[in-house]
Amino acid sequence: MTSNQTLTQEEEIKEFKERILKNFGINIHVIAEAAEDFKISIEALHVCTLKALKENEPDYHRHYGEIQSLAYKSRLRPFLVYVQAMSYIAYREGYSKTAIGKSINRDHATIINSVRQVDNAFFTKDKMMMKAFNNIIKEIHNYVGTLPENLKKQINTQPSITSVWNETKNRNTI
Repeated sequence: MTSNQTLTQEEEIKEFKERILKNFGINIHVIAEAAEDFKISIEALHVCTLKALKENEPDYHRHYGEIQSLAYKSRLRPFLVYVQAMSYIAYREGYSKTAIGKSINRDHATIINSVRQVDNAFFTKDKMMMKAFNNIIKEIHNYVGTLPENLKKQINTQPSITSVWNETKNRNTI
């Protein structure tokens, strides 16, 4: 598919989503098969994670009012869970542990621990982790409608977020 066809397809999908939302009040998710050389940027994952945290944690404004970045140092569990879930998604997306760590001002060992914590949380069906993970995935789905501009800027990338999305759909969640 040429880039013009891809952009036209994305525009039509965006218009369709807006029309369904306006006419029926339903926010739908349309996932078109992405180009094979596409992966979501770490910055996009940060935006989606922060938005999910702000929208889904009722005490966000009281405890997290000053947080503008995932590089913020905090030991509050809800914040840590969202950072760990974002680290897991970025790792599954194909980013190195060092690159993820640099993006959130942590070292690679912290990312190794985060990935392990998320795996363990999925195994034990930890409600807070599963909720955070699902909320971030929903935000990524919402954000996909605005990614064509990012797609034009990507150069050497690798695919794989679809595997995380498919895995999320197949998991037994709350």
